[in-house]
Amino acid sequence: MKHIINKIKSRFAIIVLALLCTACVSSPDEKQPEAIEAANSALSNGVSNYEKSKYELATTYFRNALRDFRSIDHQFGIASSCLNLSKTYLSMGDIELADAYMKQAQRIIEQENITQLLDHLHIIESSIAIENNQHTQAKEILSPLLQRDTNNEFTLAAIQNRTRISHDEMSNNREEAEQWTSKFEQTLKSSNNPSHKARLARFRANLSDDTETQNKYFDRALNIYRTQTNRPGIAATLQEWGNALIQKNQNETASDKLQRALYIRQSLHDRRNSLDILNSLAQISTDSKIKKWIEKLQNKQFNQWDAFTAAINQFPN
Repeated sequence: MKHIINKIKSRFAIIVLALLCTACVSSPDEKQPEAIEAANSALSNGVSNYEKSKYELATTYFRNALRDFRSIDHQFGIASSCLNLSKTYLSMGDIELADAYMKQAQRIIEQENITQLLDHLHIIESSIAIENNQHTQAKEILSPLLQRDTNNEFTLAAIQNRTRISHDEMSNNREEAEQWTSKFEQTLKSSNNPSHKARLARFRANLSDDTETQNKYFDRALNIYRTQTNRPGIAATLQEWGNALIQKNQNETASDKLQRALYIRQSLHDRRNSLDILNSLAQISTDSKIKKWIEKLQNKQFNQWDAFTAAINQFPN
């Protein structure tokens, strides 16, 4: 029985890790109780849909897994499901829900001393802090991971998040951003994850003041994300590219990039990033509907996605 329990715990760890590292999900070797099998199946389907950027469907499966684990009071499974939901809502730009599920996972992990999930928790927790511009808190969360001698996916994820912080603070300390970007690039030599290489290209674009160099790196990132059909990655690249072009007064090209990013953010129902893009467009456009939709999206209860998409869509209906 003890062996089966260990197998179950290993299974959950693999599934949560898949969300961070896009690893494959393997099936358990042994027959498990029916309730566990149903929850495992829901988690696996959630991961499969997450990797295809089908986030709404992924959340349905993860919620089903959470329900099944709660029905048998399986604390490890409950914490795993909450972490998966938190990660998925992060990808959808719903930081409040991501934070709520992360805190539920954190409570259970600390209460039950589930050390196997601590690294997963800390990476997600730091990502949420970064999204909320809580950089000091994020640095504190990442510090233990960054001090390890090991070089695994969690170390790489921690370095990536620390590099994100340095870029957010680049106006105050450009040298630090350059140092962390170089460290991230050095650590990448042991990783075959294309998403990390795309992220590095975006970091390099952000460090450059030369338009041609920026275009080269953004184009590289975009091609990688397109190959993966990574919708948040594609949208983030177009959004950053558009903002960089605004700084160069290349407003027509910037508008094209931002409009394309906006369509993807709309499809993800990502209110926060849609609002950020609209604010960027408002800098270079006099279109009155942009200001109108900014006002609508500022409402946290916004749910008029079909009308929003129809209003902003540039293609014939």
